Amino acid sequence: MKKNEKTLGLLLLAASLLAGCGSQSQSSSQTSQSSQAESAKKASSQASSKSAAKSASSSAKSSSSQTSSKSAASSSQSTSTSADRIGTLTSQLRAKLPGMLLPTADGLGQGSENLNVRYTSSASKNVVYYSVGTSPLALNDSQIASEKPYAVLTENKNVADASSLINYQEAKTSLPAVKIASGVTGTEEGAAGSTYLQFNQGQWSFVVRASNVEGQKPLPTAQKLLALYQQYGLPNATAKSSVQVDVGESLGSLNTVITWAKGSSVYQLNAHSTETAFKMLKSLS
Repeated sequence: MKKNEKTLGLLLLAASLLAGCGSQSQSSSQTSQSSQAESAKKASSQASSKSAAKSASSSAKSSSSQTSSKSAASSSQSTSTSADRIGTLTSQLRAKLPGMLLPTADGLGQGSENLNVRYTSSASKNVVYYSVGTSPLALNDSQIASEKPYAVLTENKNVADASSLINYQEAKTSLPAVKIASGVTGTEEGAAGSTYLQFNQGQWSFVVRASNVEGQKPLPTAQKLLALYQQYGLPNATAKSSVQVDVGESLGSLNTVITWAKGSSVYQLNAHSTETAFKMLKSLS
């Protein structure tokens, strides 16, 4: 009997141990599954975050690309609009003023889209006024007369004595010499509160006037003038011609005056900017 009780006790102890091991195994399995689920959840979250970041980056690049494309298109459209504006007005002028030489470039750095043009015409003279307004107006619109022109092109027709209008200056040798650039020397003289610096190139005379009262110096302007001539050239003239520039540029001042003969006509371009004048004359046709 005691032996049976001992045996029964051992069996109960073994059963208890097995139950404990089963419980621990189940708990360990549940813990492992929970850990795996948590890892999977984190991996899924990280993948989702990466996917969202990638999508945002792609969207940003797409937006940037679209913005760049729109900007390029806008710039191209602006350039096209500027070219179309001067082209359209010049085409209309040719119909109104047949035979007159006209520029196909407005010479502007900005404001081309608001370029406006008006003209007057008679048997002896054609005058074309170029200005920039707040909006583009039709050729010869009455409102253009109130705008300050930045350039005025005049054709004097059937001129018998071109020299009387051109004011060409022969080179002077009796005055103090001034070096303008390598190989180019001018002469300088003072008169009536101004200093005049002159140099000659081919059949063109160039005169720069500086105001002594305002403390102006003619040499820097003369050097710029020579550089523009070398870069852009001047119209083919049939007689000796002239360029006269007053130091200082301002809207409406028209301080640059370029006069030349072509056939029986004498042309004159007055401009507020010397560079603008050269750009316009470069495109003359």
